[in-house]
Amino acid sequence: MVKEVLVDVGIGEIRLAALENGQPVEIYIEKKDHESLVGNIYRGKVERVLPGMQAAFVDIGLEKNAFLYVKDVIPVSYNDEGELLFSGEDFSDISEVLSCGEEISVQVIKDATGNKGPRVSTRLSLPGRYCVTMPHSNVFGISKRITDQNERKRLRQIFEKAKPENVGIIVRTAAENVLEEQLIEDMEELEALCRGLALKEQKGAVPRLIYREPDIISHAIREYLKADTDRFLINNREEYEKVLALLGDAAPGLKTKVQYFSKNYDMFAYYHVESALEEALSRKVWLKSGAYLIFDRTEALSVIDVNSGKFVGKSDLEETALKINLEAAKEIAHQIRLRNLSGIIIIDFIDMHQRDHRDQVVQTLKEAVKTDRTQTVVVDMTNLGLVELTRKKIRQPLYKSFTVDCRVCHGTGYYISPVTAARRIEKRIDSQMAEAGHGCLEVYVHPEILRVLETSEKDSVENLKTRYNCGLKLISSKDADYDEAFIRKIEI
Repeated sequence: MVKEVLVDVGIGEIRLAALENGQPVEIYIEKKDHESLVGNIYRGKVERVLPGMQAAFVDIGLEKNAFLYVKDVIPVSYNDEGELLFSGEDFSDISEVLSCGEEISVQVIKDATGNKGPRVSTRLSLPGRYCVTMPHSNVFGISKRITDQNERKRLRQIFEKAKPENVGIIVRTAAENVLEEQLIEDMEELEALCRGLALKEQKGAVPRLIYREPDIISHAIREYLKADTDRFLINNREEYEKVLALLGDAAPGLKTKVQYFSKNYDMFAYYHVESALEEALSRKVWLKSGAYLIFDRTEALSVIDVNSGKFVGKSDLEETALKINLEAAKEIAHQIRLRNLSGIIIIDFIDMHQRDHRDQVVQTLKEAVKTDRTQTVVVDMTNLGLVELTRKKIRQPLYKSFTVDCRVCHGTGYYISPVTAARRIEKRIDSQMAEAGHGCLEVYVHPEILRVLETSEKDSVENLKTRYNCGLKLISSKDADYDEAFIRKIEI
């Protein structure tokens, strides 16, 4: 598999795309006026403890208080892979571990969304290239993706020997087959960060920021520039030089993978990322067979519907459904990753009656999501063809970075019909005429509503004028809201 990373440095924003065999699989954007807070660590103060919700609100110096669940505040235990074993469910009352006014260090694990503040955890972690350090912990684990037992033994010996006191370590997949000197250097850099963090925790006003997550380019180097990466392209000379400097002597073998994109083209357009981005922001995605997927979202979950579309098949209905669903399963895994969907995801596959066919589709989906770096769990298919999938939320979905809610429908995807809006305005006119007496009203409305009032609702408008013996001037206004009107009385 050919792996490439594109870093597009623009005015006011930096875009990142990860490609596998030329196909975009992940896209991120960081705007200078709206950077993600995920990874930042704050020294905050507990404002409220809510036993009924088993949660607390923590003031970390932002507009909205951060939200802290009980399972994110209690010390935990891990297995040898660094997977969570205990998350505090045995505690019945959060007030056993937190109290109002208490000062605590928390790390942002989810950005603020809508009217909700950021979600935080007291389980701090500082990720490096080859390992993740966890201050105030003694956990040790090795990524389960490293399957060679001899290599796991080697890594355990290296890190356990050099592991500092009161600092947990999770060995990352990228550490596999890396020289001991490079592993130790990475850990020592993180250990120095931990010491600096401990000093910042002790001094200063509360709330305050005590650790800032590196920018998107540093994030790209850490998360994407690895031994199996073929190219790391960047279109800005200054940032290109910075990347080489950041790599330094720690990863000299990776420097040759970093290339400066000097062509006079838009980088994303040149590598067909723009077209993939356009598709990822659309509601409908066509499959090669002629079938298509529909993506919808609610506050609670995302829904994906599989439709046969133009594909009619050459055999019976069951075989046709199987072929479409198998193709859809692979594309759904790709789109979920590309769109960065998270939380609960419900997939409505085309109905299949044979159990082995349903199992085949679920297994295909499970295999397809294995390439996703974000934790994803696929649940079995119901008799109705529904599959539940959960994906860990780290950053906001892609559409949030590139779109805003419609000012008419406010993000619902629909708004009242012109006739309904016109009749609401008629009722307002009726009320105003009753108060105005023998005068004249000027009514400024949206152009589309004006057309309705002058055509299908014309008789109703004339009846109002006759009933109240009142003049009426309907005026088109592009500035008027779709279902609102500005009404004023004028003297005649």
